[in-house]
Amino acid sequence: MRKNNFTFYGFIIILVISALFVISCGKNPDASNDHLKMGIDLSNQGNTELALNEFNMSIKLNSNNPEAYYQRAKIYISQNQLDPAIEDLDEAIDINAAAAKYYDARGYVFITKNDLPKALTDYEKAIQLDGKNAAYYNRRGYIKALQGDYNNAVNDYTKAIQLNPKFEDAYANRGFANINLKLFDKAAFDFSKAIEFGPNKAVYYNTRGYAYANIRNYLLAIQDYNQAIFLDAKNTDAYINRGYANLNANNYLMAVSDFDAALMLDSSKSTIFNARGYAYANLRNYENAVTDYNKAIQLDSSFADAYSNRGFANNNLKLKDNAVKDWEKAIQLNANLEQSLRPYINDIKK
Repeated sequence: MRKNNFTFYGFIIILVISALFVISCGKNPDASNDHLKMGIDLSNQGNTELALNEFNMSIKLNSNNPEAYYQRAKIYISQNQLDPAIEDLDEAIDINAAAAKYYDARGYVFITKNDLPKALTDYEKAIQLDGKNAAYYNRRGYIKALQGDYNNAVNDYTKAIQLNPKFEDAYANRGFANINLKLFDKAAFDFSKAIEFGPNKAVYYNTRGYAYANIRNYLLAIQDYNQAIFLDAKNTDAYINRGYANLNANNYLMAVSDFDAALMLDSSKSTIFNARGYAYANLRNYENAVTDYNKAIQLDSSFADAYSNRGFANNNLKLKDNAVKDWEKAIQLNANLEQSLRPYINDIKK
């Protein structure tokens, strides 16, 4: 009996030692998953540091838990620690190469690092694994757009929209791609859809306004710029764009007002001074026009159009020599202006 008792207790000791050995080797899946779940809960509550500790413990207890690496990578991404995030996602993929979301996350990091070829490869794989995820097509389209491949970007955004007809971001992204393709009617449609699902975003109205302006529908363009400014009173681009729309609609006083507002927000852009100068010139306020052209040239001494415009303003002020000098400088900077400006120069020199 004593021998049996000794054997029994010895067996218990062996079991305990074996369990300790498993834990020390990082192979305790149940405990690892408990820490993983706790980490996810903490992360969802915004407690990222405590969540990170839980994910670290999860990995320590089971170094083959891909979800723990993935969740820790998400924390690293939120902290802009991109290289550690990639290392964790590499581990997750090595353990489970069939999880599309791991490629999605790593692809996102590569986009952030501007490593577009690697990002594209990851989204190709994500789509191969899960071809019904609209977000993957949207992000692959975004990469292609960044690479200047707007036609294929449009194809991906269209696929994303087919999979999710209420996908606001995909409509907006397709709209931007169509702007770059100069397909302004299609861009206006896309931003109308984006506005349908995201009605309070100034950028949508501003960009749809730009599309309308490029098909010479200045009334609709101005209405959209009005709404963009209503939603974001510090939207410099909206004031600039509305100013140009007013110029094209011959609303010169309103254009001046828009460029005034833009310059209050950003006085560093030579193009705004040049545009306001052009509006003043059309109001026959040539002195103010010259002042604005001077400022445009001060900010950008290679601005050929500003020299050309100042030449016309000086000519209207009867400052003929100044006009010739400006036009000669404009031609020097941009030889394409030779044909349009040389006749004015020759006429003065007669």
